[in-house]
Amino acid sequence: MDEAEKAVLKTIVYYDCLDYPLTLEELNTFLFSGVNLDITFGLGALKDKDLIEEVDGFYFLKGREALFKVREERNRLAKGKWKKTFKAVRRLRIIPYLRLIFASGSLAMSNTSLKSDLDVLIVVKHGRIWLARILIILLLSLLGVRRTRYQKIAPDKICLNHFITDESLYIPRKSIYTAQIYARLVPIFADNEGLIDEFTEVNSWVGEWVRGWPECLKNQKSKIKMQNDKSKIKNFLEKILNTKLGNWLENILRKYQLRRINNFHLTYKPGGRVKADDESLEFHPDSPELRIIKRYNRKMDELGFPELGKELDSGLISQILTESVDLL
Repeated sequence: MDEAEKAVLKTIVYYDCLDYPLTLEELNTFLFSGVNLDITFGLGALKDKDLIEEVDGFYFLKGREALFKVREERNRLAKGKWKKTFKAVRRLRIIPYLRLIFASGSLAMSNTSLKSDLDVLIVVKHGRIWLARILIILLLSLLGVRRTRYQKIAPDKICLNHFITDESLYIPRKSIYTAQIYARLVPIFADNEGLIDEFTEVNSWVGEWVRGWPECLKNQKSKIKMQNDKSKIKNFLEKILNTKLGNWLENILRKYQLRRINNFHLTYKPGGRVKADDESLEFHPDSPELRIIKRYNRKMDELGFPELGKELDSGLISQILTESVDLL
């Protein structure tokens, strides 16, 4: 196999793990390669070897033609979930210190099932991550659209599983899974659109895994009508909280939330990632990363290419907390 064949096969196999056939444009964009390759040649060679098929412009592993209808149905379901997400985001624009919201996961790909929740990555002002998180939680809870920590399945609920700050945009965890997750992000709210460019610049490592980075993320701005209008309520609240009062609240809420995170049993679940500090908050106790990468490696082995199935996860951890509960 030459490099083009390997890259195309890796990409198609990875997305097969997500039950997601790819168009030619998507293959070009999300190809697992940091270099320019002739994927037309790679596709032709893989077809000749009877490894992949194509129906109506969608490419998938041989024998997986049913994925075409799966993608069609999930895309239909996603339309309703996008509407609910935008409705919630319109309400969130009054939250002080909220800077940027990305749709993530299956929502960003429009690859949702009936049971899918609505994953988002939220960027807030540095020094106010704990306060901003609480205010977002309270508002979404009042609206009845927040997925809680006790809900294993929460259809159409906003899942607040990842916060970073405008001074900690760099994502250090790298794998085929995380590269595709961040390449697929869709910006849906921006207090400052310049943060989108900053995010792509500091995470240039994604381009080593995904050929279309960073254009794939930047181009989403033209496809999605972002919420970016300024809120007078938000500006007013920030003026009040840019004081000692805001500092006091941030410190109190930091201690309160760390205690809850420390005392929650899923924080320590093996194979997931829960991280909490002043720069980022990440709650993935049941991260699908390990499961998807294992499935990918197994499929490569079954296809007879074990050398292409040696991918590792990004270093899943049970917890990283900046302070002990004893401090409380």
